[in-house]
Amino acid sequence: MRRKPFLPQIAMSVLLAWCLSGEHAAAEVRLSGTPDRVVLTTNDATIAEILAGLRTTFDIAVTLKGATARKFTGTYIGSPSQVLSRVLKGEDYVLRSASDGMSIRLLGNSASDAATAASGPAVSQGSRLVALRQGRIKRNGANE
Repeated sequence: MRRKPFLPQIAMSVLLAWCLSGEHAAAEVRLSGTPDRVVLTTNDATIAEILAGLRTTFDIAVTLKGATARKFTGTYIGSPSQVLSRVLKGEDYVLRSASDGMSIRLLGNSASDAATAASGPAVSQGSRLVALRQGRIKRNGANE
């Protein structure tokens, strides 16, 4: 009597355990509503995925400069600019709305900028704006 190889059974068990673990779940972006009142539901989505959804669902022109490694999960309701402001809470950014669309410029993360401020002055682009907002420098440029 010949025995079946044991290795394929182990491989199948590992594959089944990985599939059931849920760690490979894809990001989700669901949009509904109107271009004036957006309902955004996200699950582990990047800002690029959210903006792509806004572009395709509501034909809203949104440009992005900068990046964030954050993933977003939640439900956000309001105008597109209100929704994006809520999504980007905790980030330092500039959001501009115009008749032809919106633009977002990400400057960094407020929490990481606060940690950097404790260790020394920030040197990244846009750091003067961040320093002004945090009160580390005065408007005329003198350090406090």
